Amino acid sequence: MKLLRNFLRLVGAYWLDRRNWQSWLLLASIIGLGLGIVQINVRINAWSKTFYDTLGEFDTDALYGLMGEYSLYIGIFVLIAVYKAWLRKALLLRWRQSMSERLIGDWLQGQAYYRLGLEGEPDNPDQRIAEDVNLLVTRSVDLLVSFITNVAQVTAFVGILWALSGTQEFELFGYRWQVEGYLVWIAVIYTLVGTLVTHWLGRPLHRLNYAQQSREADFRADLLRKRDHAEQIALYRGEEAERQQLRVRFQAIAENWWRLMVRERNLGFFVVGYDRVSNIIPIFAALPLFLAKTITLGGLMQVRTAFSAVQGSLSWFIGAYTTLAEWSATVERLGQFEEAIVRTRQQVREPLCGDCLRLDRLDVLLPNGEPLMCDLRGQVQHSEWVRLAGPSGMGKSTLLRTLQGLWPYYRGAWQLPNGRSLLLPQKPYLAALPLRELLVYPSADMLADQRLREVLEQVGLPHLACQLERQTEWERELSGGEQQRLGLARALLFQPHTLYLDEATNQLDDRAAQSLLAMLRRELPQCTVIGVSHQERVQAMFDRSLELTAQREELAAAVPA
Repeated sequence: MKLLRNFLRLVGAYWLDRRNWQSWLLLASIIGLGLGIVQINVRINAWSKTFYDTLGEFDTDALYGLMGEYSLYIGIFVLIAVYKAWLRKALLLRWRQSMSERLIGDWLQGQAYYRLGLEGEPDNPDQRIAEDVNLLVTRSVDLLVSFITNVAQVTAFVGILWALSGTQEFELFGYRWQVEGYLVWIAVIYTLVGTLVTHWLGRPLHRLNYAQQSREADFRADLLRKRDHAEQIALYRGEEAERQQLRVRFQAIAENWWRLMVRERNLGFFVVGYDRVSNIIPIFAALPLFLAKTITLGGLMQVRTAFSAVQGSLSWFIGAYTTLAEWSATVERLGQFEEAIVRTRQQVREPLCGDCLRLDRLDVLLPNGEPLMCDLRGQVQHSEWVRLAGPSGMGKSTLLRTLQGLWPYYRGAWQLPNGRSLLLPQKPYLAALPLRELLVYPSADMLADQRLREVLEQVGLPHLACQLERQTEWERELSGGEQQRLGLARALLFQPHTLYLDEATNQLDDRAAQSLLAMLRRELPQCTVIGVSHQERVQAMFDRSLELTAQREELAAAVPA
């Protein structure tokens, strides 16, 4: 039941939205075309009786007419099958796009992507959004359409098979028995036994598929990390250590893959044998009718087709078992991901906003609840430059993230200044974007090329002024100092009301850092700046310092910088 609840929660947001009526129309069309295929199969079943009877009579003229009729059925079947596949892909794209956008929005909203990492996020959220959504959408549509089509096929053919079965008499335990529609009962009993055996053999597949998806994602993520940190690995000459780590990752994939193979092999022995035996069962079951001349050769072929249709449709669970196991694992993974996102929202407490930054008995904690800094009190006025001072490792960066609303582990309260804020970390985030987009990040507004070139000149990156359209991996091309200059360029373009600097110039020499901050102060005279720095010349740029000393000491009164 939990699996079903997770599934309904995952799909309800899309399918209960009235704006997605076109998707309902697509789904109805796909199901309708599937039912059309069933109807074609019914007609072909009736045609087969006539054809084989005519063949037995050597009626050449009638055979040519029947061959033309069959060609018409095949032409209609091909047309329906092609359009059914085309509409299916259109539906999958619409649903996947909407679900991906919703999950990405939930993941990004309220910095959930960051908060998840603080408390042990579900493994590989990127894989859950990119691959699991695709699997869920594809498997859900295919399973639903095939289930409805098979139900329709059972409904269409069970009456035919029942009528062809007639009444069968046999003697058992000294009694004479009469069974109506005995071929239908054979199909039902055979399928029921097959379903129970399939479930017994395939039950571990859900767990194994879940583990396989997780381990595959771990391996891909590890490969990406190697690429992201290629320079550091090369400097350490760490190729052998990395190879060993990747070998261990892949070994985990291989071990689970073997377990999956063994289970699927055991299930395959039964399912393939079950499928092969089902082809001959209707012939053996209908032989008494044929030998008694109750049915003709054409009737025997019709029995075989009808029996296969009924038994095949009743065996939907058997044929779809592997897909169902993969689908259920995907639902569980996405359900866990959504639940984790919801939990992060329960931690969010929006701070008050006012005319200045004010700390009111603020305690900054570690994730386990232990205090990092306690009873912090202080106030920063509009357009002041204030440095947070204290020994390395005491939590100054964590305090900045708390003030930004990112760090959820705290007690007490604080008031943020009104307006936009921006935090520049030691290592700026440089996505593989065109340079013009990279400069204005996090804003989505495009600025004039002339303004972008001016800012690049101001921060000492004139050689990049002619590369605004260029898109590359800037993190690899730019030095640490150039990356920090680009971060300061962002501050000039974004023009925040409050700017947080977390060792944002430590890759620059003191003179260059001092010059850049002086320029920043001239260009943003109304901006409040709160910074952390251990560079002496940078420290001199601030109006005053707030000394953060021992763990439980209050934020001291301002002292001269």
